Parts: sequence; C-alpha cells; structure tokens
Amino acid sequence: MIRTRLRFFVAPASWALLAALVVSPTVQAQGSIGTQGFGYPVGGGSVRTNGTGGAFAEFDALTPTNPAALGGLGRTVIAAQAEPELRKLTVNGVSEKSTLQRIPLIMVIFPARHGVAVGISATSFLDRTFATTTTGSAQIDGKSVPTSDQTEVRGAINDVRAGAGWQISPRFRVGVAGHLYTGENKATRERTFADTLAFGSVLDSSRVTYFGTALSVGGEATLGKGFTALASYRRGNELNARIRDTIIAKASVPTRTGVALRYDGIVGSVFAVGMEQIAWSEMASLGSSSTTSTDAMNWHAGAEVAGPKFRGLPLLVRAGYARNELPFGVLGQIAKENRMTAGLGVPVAGEDAALDLSVQRANRTLSGSGLKESAWLLGIGIQIRPRN
Repeated sequence: MIRTRLRFFVAPASWALLAALVVSPTVQAQGSIGTQGFGYPVGGGSVRTNGTGGAFAEFDALTPTNPAALGGLGRTVIAAQAEPELRKLTVNGVSEKSTLQRIPLIMVIFPARHGVAVGISATSFLDRTFATTTTGSAQIDGKSVPTSDQTEVRGAINDVRAGAGWQISPRFRVGVAGHLYTGENKATRERTFADTLAFGSVLDSSRVTYFGTALSVGGEATLGKGFTALASYRRGNELNARIRDTIIAKASVPTRTGVALRYDGIVGSVFAVGMEQIAWSEMASLGSSSTTSTDAMNWHAGAEVAGPKFRGLPLLVRAGYARNELPFGVLGQIAKENRMTAGLGVPVAGEDAALDLSVQRANRTLSGSGLKESAWLLGIGIQIRPRN
C-alpha cells in the first residue's frame, strides 16, 4: 500500500523514488531504463557528433568535450539544437510509450588572436524527466478506498562550460575549460480518490538543487598520413545536493577520460573511433543503497563522407555505432545501451549557415531482468557563422 502522503527527496536515499517494492515495478513506474538514479546521460554531443555515434566528440568544436577542438577556428559560430526522444519500454510483454523533448546544446564560439578561440556552451548532463499514473487503494476508517496517484518528476543537471583552445602549430592543438554543474529535480505527487465527494485530493512536492564544478583539458596531435590522435580529461570537484539552503549530500562530478583516433586521408571523408571512461561511482554518495552507480566504458565508431552537391556545396552523410554503459541501475542491476546512428549535414547559406540532422536508434537492457527499452532520438541543429 502506498501511503496517502509521500515526501520526496528528504534525504540522500530519496533518489530511489519509486523503488518501494521491487526493481521491475520501479522501472515500469518511471517508464524508462535510462532515467534510473540521477537520470539519463544525454552526452552533450552536437547533432553532427550524434550522427556519427559519438565518435567525433573529441574533435568536433560544437561538442563541448575536448576544449582543444576550439583551437584555430577563424569564424564566430552560433549553434543550437533540439533532440526529441520517442521511447518504448517493454515489461513481460506489456509496452509503454513516452515522448521527451530536449534542447541539449546551445553554444557560441568566437575567435581571438594567434590561433586561440573561446567557446561558451550549455548542455544537458543528466536528464531525469518522467510522469506516471498508478492505481491502488488506501485504508481509511477500515474501508478500502480506490485511489489514483499521479507522479511527475522534472529534473536535470546541466553543464555550463567556458573553454579556450589554442592551435600551437598545424600539427598540435591544446585546450582548457571550466565547468559549472547546476540544476534541480522537482517531484510532485497528487493522490485522488474515486469518491471525490467524500475525499479531496492530496498534493505533495519537493525540490532538490545541485551545484558543482570541474576542470577539463585536452589535446590533439597530427600523426601523419591522415591520422590524428586526440585525448581529453575532466577532473570533477565537489558536487552538492541541497534542499533550500541546506546541503543534504556531497559527492564529486564524475571524472572522465576520453581518447580517439581520426583518419581524414581520403578527400571529403572523415573516419573516427573513440572510447571514454566515466567514473559515475563518484556520485554514489548522493544516492541510496537501492540505486547503483556504475563506472561506464563507452565505445564509438563513425564516419562522415561528402555526398551530392546542394547549392554548390556537398551534403555531408554520416553514420555510426555506439556501445554505452548507462550509469545508474537499481539493486545492483546494470543498464546498457547500443545505438545505430545516421545523419546529414545540409548547407543552407553557403558557408554562413548549415542545418544538421541526425537519427539514433537506441536499444537498452537492464541486466538480470526481462526489461527492454527501445528509443528513437531525432536531432535537428542549426549553425550560423556570421562573417567577422
């Protein structure tokens, strides 16, 4: 039985919002494998990077992963994108569908002097948004009264980054960036009774806010014969969870290490493979014993090739594959994800503006269970490059 009043986020253990019974009801109630724990790791990739399975993250200037990618840019760039997700969760042959709307990336890049460029961006780091309705009953004055509970969680932790990249020479780039992690999780729950004349509805809500910082560095080195090696590292500082002005838990922003190898020795084509390791367990002290924080090792491979010309410039055709480990499970169960991706880069106004499109097919599983989740992630992004 679910009590009439249930207050969320009153302690670090509150992250297991709906884990009151067993794992399967928890995931089904949230309507997602990906949004367990602190939420789904959006990744912060541009539409171009997403179309290549994340393989371009280390050298795509519009993806705020490796600050060295900013080095040498000679024009101002303004970029924004939207990424709706259509999700389907299957539990014991029963399916539930949901749709999410995200604006996961906004960025401005402007060149300085001597091969230096500066970029300011805001990206979604973790997204935890869902709504669900459950039915049950409550014992009131010895009688069982039918009830309906509407639970809605709207939350995210965002990554605001200011970085600079420097092209030291045609063969080398380096970069450094500072990150601010901030956001909130707001949960509301309303219980209504079948007999609305005898019983009024009950509404409860709570909100947790987050604040943390991190520093990232990166580099790029041309090896010759079309090959380039890239690497980046993010060191997280303290991450706090607060209710009003009171710190209820402390952890660290997860440390991240990423490497990639790019090959562009064929005119009009770029190929890349990469991997990253993220220490999500460094966030564990914000959670509860029923929410598992697992370090993730992610692999990416992708390509971009020049297609037929459009308005005098080639269309850019992209494809990729990603194998990801999601950071949060329940009661020791680990979530994994495989993605097949494709994308298209369309010149809109010559070199002054471009439209990027991507589609990703994600399949997610939770170890030790029969739960399966599939999703379509659609991306649309616009780049504007005004003449300096």
